[in-house]
Amino acid sequence: MNMYHKGEEEIQRLVGEELQANSNGRIITDSIIKGAINFIEKQPMFIASSVDADSNVWVSLLLGDFGIVSVPTPNSISVNLNKMRSDPNDIFYSNIKENGVIGTLFIELNTRRRFRINGNADRLENRINVSILEAYPNCPKYIQQRVISSSDSFGNVSAHKTEGSALTDELEEWISNADTLFVGSQSGESRMDASHRGGHSGFVELLNGAALKIPDYQGNSMYNTLGNFQQNTKAGLLFVDFENKRTLQLTGEAELLFNQTSDDDLVKTTGTGRYWIFHLKRWILTNSHHDVNWEFLGYSPFNPIENVR
Repeated sequence: MNMYHKGEEEIQRLVGEELQANSNGRIITDSIIKGAINFIEKQPMFIASSVDADSNVWVSLLLGDFGIVSVPTPNSISVNLNKMRSDPNDIFYSNIKENGVIGTLFIELNTRRRFRINGNADRLENRINVSILEAYPNCPKYIQQRVISSSDSFGNVSAHKTEGSALTDELEEWISNADTLFVGSQSGESRMDASHRGGHSGFVELLNGAALKIPDYQGNSMYNTLGNFQQNTKAGLLFVDFENKRTLQLTGEAELLFNQTSDDDLVKTTGTGRYWIFHLKRWILTNSHHDVNWEFLGYSPFNPIENVR
């Protein structure tokens, strides 16, 4: 299996990090390492990226009772839909009926551990089985620490959705104060990916009612997300309102912006001078998406201090 596709390799060359990428890329495999199986199986939530019939990328928060995911083999995971407690009509479910290629991110906010699994999903009556194409851990940087402060099982919800193509004042305020987002992308070979971005409140800049400017911090040198954008500009974003149990899903296109070297830009990007601009096409707001209480514990110590509001 090739570690990287041409888009990832192009970004790695552009920023001069091929050696680091080749070293770090050895962790990418098509199976879950033994030490991560217990981590995956104890998670009550994961992030998933998928594409709709028009090839738009969406990102979803899927949440259920503890034990919602099992690892029947190192090369597969299985999601028990009977234990799912988040919005049962999330766009993810209709998307995978037409195209089963997905990206997933298992992230434990209180410990800042995360593990990515990308593959092909097969929807059965009460389960989703995923055949793994790529699996690998990520570093804990830029994750804001939160803990689920409730019991081992959660209640079902009656979600309510609204949709639009231009952000309202309320949604702009939400985005402007967010400290966490999740991003979905797709390579030119149609493989999906789901990833995390974080910073102090205000790290996402609104350029106008239809564009978001997002800094690209120092990371693992793999450039999975930016490499995908180099090949395929379609992108999805997910914002979670942890206090009010809402989600905001955005779909659109990404534009890479490098070589921003002002003092302010270098602080905002942890020295990389890199951003990407997200151009909004459509959004879905889901109220009562889940019935889980979260407690905020603290910001990541790696966040740029200048982003503090």
